[in-house]
Amino acid sequence: MTPGFTTSAGFETGETPAPEHNVRPLVDTALLPDWRGAGKVVHSAHRIYEHLISLWAPGVIEAAHDLGVFAELSSGPRTSDQLAEACGSNQRAMRVLLDGLFAYDILDRIPSDSGPTVYRMSDEMRECLLPGGLFSLVGKIEYDRQLAWHSWRHLADAVRTDNRDASGDLQLNQISEHNYESLVRGINFWAPPIVAALADGFETFEWPTDRPASVLDIGCGTGLYSQLLLERFPKWRATGLEAPHIAPIAEAQAQRLGVAERFDVQVRDFWTESWGSDHDLLIFVNIFHLQTPESSLELLRKSKESLAEGGLICIADHMVTDEQEAKPVQDRFAMLFAASMLATGGGDAFLLDEYDTWLAEAGLRRVAVLDTPMHRILLAGHA
Repeated sequence: MTPGFTTSAGFETGETPAPEHNVRPLVDTALLPDWRGAGKVVHSAHRIYEHLISLWAPGVIEAAHDLGVFAELSSGPRTSDQLAEACGSNQRAMRVLLDGLFAYDILDRIPSDSGPTVYRMSDEMRECLLPGGLFSLVGKIEYDRQLAWHSWRHLADAVRTDNRDASGDLQLNQISEHNYESLVRGINFWAPPIVAALADGFETFEWPTDRPASVLDIGCGTGLYSQLLLERFPKWRATGLEAPHIAPIAEAQAQRLGVAERFDVQVRDFWTESWGSDHDLLIFVNIFHLQTPESSLELLRKSKESLAEGGLICIADHMVTDEQEAKPVQDRFAMLFAASMLATGGGDAFLLDEYDTWLAEAGLRRVAVLDTPMHRILLAGHA
């Protein structure tokens, strides 16, 4: 067990039961030969094949997005012929696409004895697949189109050369402003379980939340993490630091969530400008995986200067706790996320031991590590 390692009690759920599988298997392994002798090779081939066809999922989802299928279904159920006409598509091909979306549990498929099959999109899928929803993934789809697809195609080139500048040093991730804007809009869904786990952590470690507190959200993106904390803790105030083209997104979202009076976003270069002092909580969400070891240490040194006595630093990111085994979901996700960083221009999923080293050099110490569905939360304070 990793020292200071705590698992969240879980994200609150409503009355709707959780799906049986997040991603349904496409191979019925129970019907494969025994796992003996040549059977091992057959099992392995099926497993690798299932990985290789993973690209089918974004293929059908993005095609439906491009054709306007989700927009059409937002107004109610449709038959495949109705959708083909509305989207300017071939009837048979539209039926094939819709059945693919049904196979991935994106759409409901409702057969009828008296008429053609009807396809329906649930309310939760509508929120995810149309622009404007708080947890819409349209920005993620746009980001993949702009950068990720091409980058993954050339991963081998990145492995040959690594992401280094002219001097040979590792470089920070080179995501463009336009790509970053698409991405931050498309990953809001990460926030609720992270904030829930963080709030559980405050309670577990008896960190007071019923008093006024100053929150600094460094590289806040849409600001959702600190905004959701403000919803939970009405005496808190938060400041987000962001680039000029992202700051208006955070401001608008604070208005939408009703916390604008306590949330202030400032356009500031957090590398060269002061962060102020005596902040009770510093938040870094998806910041450290974009860094190098050197820049990570620099961020923690600036954090120490800005942190109030008794304050906490919250780092929510993809970090690896057990490099040898990598059994937990979070470790495996982090290792694959590091490959994504390599493909798209720089960054890494760092080891927990590396964070501990940087914290010690900066005069800080780890307090706890909390699990969330894909991230881990590292809490730290003054040494």
